Amino acid sequence: MKTALLLTAAALCAGNAFADTLYKCSDNSGTVLFTNQRTGGKNCIVLSSIRSGANFSSLPRKASANPTPGDFPRVSNDTQKERDNTRRTILEQELSNEQQGLDAAQKENNASKVVLHQRNIAALQKEIGNLK
Repeated sequence: MKTALLLTAAALCAGNAFADTLYKCSDNSGTVLFTNQRTGGKNCIVLSSIRSGANFSSLPRKASANPTPGDFPRVSNDTQKERDNTRRTILEQELSNEQQGLDAAQKENNASKVVLHQRNIAALQKEIGNLK
């Protein structure tokens, strides 16, 4: 069942996916299947229907349900840069602390702590790499 759901989701997300109709079908045991083909012996309802030849990328986009109000508070570029620099400093300090913890765990031959510190180091390095 998970495979069917994943395949359906992948088909819907594909840039040029074509589908005339999307059905939600269930059988007497309650098993649910999402498909583009009506299956026999199951209760099916139409979830969506698109005219033949249309693709999802050509459908009109809806405006944001909650647009940002004009008087919404904004942060200046200098303030944001200062916040980003503070964040980088904190993350680098955390990375240094984790590296020290890893060194100590390796000296203790504590495998579970070593793994924990290695995961934390990888996560911190990724987060630092995502900074502007």
